[in-house]
Amino acid sequence: MPEPGSRASVSAVLRIRPFRRLWLVLAVSSVGDWLGLLATSAFAAGRFSSPVAQGAAFGGVIAVRLLPALVLGPLAGVLVDRFDRRRTMIVCDVLRFALFASIPAVGLVSGPGPAVGWAAAATFLIEALAMVWSPARDAAVPNLVPRAHLEAANRLSLATTYGVTPVVAALVMAGLGGLAHLADPVTVALYLNALTFLVNAGVLATAVPELSGRPHPAAHPGIRRELGEAWRFVLRTAFVRGLVAGILVAFGGAGVVIGAIQRFAASVHGGGAAFPLLFAALFAGMALGVAAGPALAHVLPHRRWFAVALVVAGGSVALLALAPDPVTAAAACVGTGAGAGLAFLVGWTLLGGEVGDDIRGRVFAFVEAGGRIALLVAIAVSSVLSGLGDPVRGVPAIRFVLLGAGAAVLLAGWAGLRPGDESPPARGRTTTSRDARGTVASGRGAKRHRRCRCATRTDGA
Repeated sequence: MPEPGSRASVSAVLRIRPFRRLWLVLAVSSVGDWLGLLATSAFAAGRFSSPVAQGAAFGGVIAVRLLPALVLGPLAGVLVDRFDRRRTMIVCDVLRFALFASIPAVGLVSGPGPAVGWAAAATFLIEALAMVWSPARDAAVPNLVPRAHLEAANRLSLATTYGVTPVVAALVMAGLGGLAHLADPVTVALYLNALTFLVNAGVLATAVPELSGRPHPAAHPGIRRELGEAWRFVLRTAFVRGLVAGILVAFGGAGVVIGAIQRFAASVHGGGAAFPLLFAALFAGMALGVAAGPALAHVLPHRRWFAVALVVAGGSVALLALAPDPVTAAAACVGTGAGAGLAFLVGWTLLGGEVGDDIRGRVFAFVEAGGRIALLVAIAVSSVLSGLGDPVRGVPAIRFVLLGAGAAVLLAGWAGLRPGDESPPARGRTTTSRDARGTVASGRGAKRHRRCRCATRTDGA
């Protein structure tokens, strides 16, 4: 069996009509997410005149976006696997439309305190809905495209979410700023953002029926048991366990760099331009890693590329810790982003190909929630540790933080390069399925279960 995506291109995967329409929904949703992040944070900060209060409100709204992963992430996967994915995504988009539209409406009729409080509460609810919407979309993609196109589909999705749409959202915010003499740009941005989710709900309801139609068991064993199935599947399947651990380590390493990069920029004496330069280099590297995936696919098996990507990311973080000047630091940020981008692409592709459809939503939700937690903890810890001063002969503490993070990611990648039982089964994907009593089956029985569902798969336009 060929590696996922080994011969597929972006143009080929875009010729698959159901995926193309789902990708357009993702693009609009991603623009809405980034625009919502910028607009909601600016809305909260704009309620106050004190710089300290503005900073606290801005950072507080961003922090709230990560909190649902701590409490709702695993439950989101149960909802994705239990209910029709298309209807679930439609409900999430309609509710996000209402919540985003309510933020400026509340601001018009209340003071700064209640307005910011509701903005934070609405942001929490919006992110909780996103925790359901994203795994539903990720779990649906392998059912819409052939296995050989899966990497190209994931590459396009990652490039759209983390490469194109943040720039589009920033340009929209900048463009709205030119209309300040006509209306409040932040208010307009929030209403425009709400509209994107309403449009998405309409597209999903009328244009992507292929997302529906998955068979579901007549009775569910209960939320606790369903969560336990996903957890046991990850722990007991060596290949999937290694993938999940590597993805979480990559998220943590990226979080350390994001949390430390502003203070690190001052340590290389690059002036005011150093921070935006390094930040841009990090995301440019991520785009490079995602784009380079298919060109490298024929060199090594995908599981090896996943480990190599972690080695590249970890080594680049370590190089960043030792960088003496802004140019070297920018090059190290490009390497860090490239390694992380390639690791995300390959890891997501392998998970989509190796995890069975009946449990895929829970596994993706677990990984996304774990990734968000790892990112939040890494950003918080690195931000605190980077402010400790110069503990050893005038060397900034942030360099030791980066060096430790680089070593951790490097070791994770090195462990993945060792020969062992991390490889997937030679004769098909690892999957799980329920028999008539709700128990978990694997191996050839699971393969027969997959063949029974082949009628729901769409391989052509």
